[in-house]
Amino acid sequence: MMAPWQSIPGETPIDPSGLRPALRKVVHTRAQLNPLEADNIRAAIVKYLADTPNRRRAPFTLPWVLKLHKEMLGRVWSWAGRIRTVELNLGAPAWRIQTDLHELLQDLLAWEASAMPPAEQAARLHYRAVHIHPFENGNGRWARLLANIWLKQHGQPLTIWPEEGITAATSPVRQHYLAALQAADGGDMGPLIDLHNRFAAPPADYLLFGQSRKHVIPYHSG
Repeated sequence: MMAPWQSIPGETPIDPSGLRPALRKVVHTRAQLNPLEADNIRAAIVKYLADTPNRRRAPFTLPWVLKLHKEMLGRVWSWAGRIRTVELNLGAPAWRIQTDLHELLQDLLAWEASAMPPAEQAARLHYRAVHIHPFENGNGRWARLLANIWLKQHGQPLTIWPEEGITAATSPVRQHYLAALQAADGGDMGPLIDLHNRFAAPPADYLLFGQSRKHVIPYHSG
């Protein structure tokens, strides 16, 4: 008999063994999981984006980027904030993740000191973080929030990603998003930078988005 978390087409299977003990007996479907994750992520959004986070609060060091993932998902998943030890069909080899993250953060400081536009810095941070894929799950949401915290620190408009559009298998948003990541794999950051700019909005709108789906900015292909 198929377990409940295996019967949802088009979704990443939910492994209940990774849930916090108090949730294992009550969370079996993606529909039950989604609001719990959303509430946890919303708390992290408010913490870092309700005002401008200084470098003491968001220092962009290795311990902090791991802590951010735990703050986003740690109320739900026991593995949140821990570098994965298993190999996936994407991402860096597990043994290289810590080194790759350290190199990314060093590159980020170099981009900051250069003439690179902040939107490009954020897009490159987003891409590299997703490409490394350091956690068992939640890598995309973590990478997108990481990039927004960087933008907020630098006084730039945030990127309001339509998360449902990114995760829905048939969504044109998802298709453009995946195509942009694939272009970045080939060294072309232009499409991802374009998406960051296309979904740029004032920080207040991002906080509202965290509370209500009606604030999602519509996606336009043109």
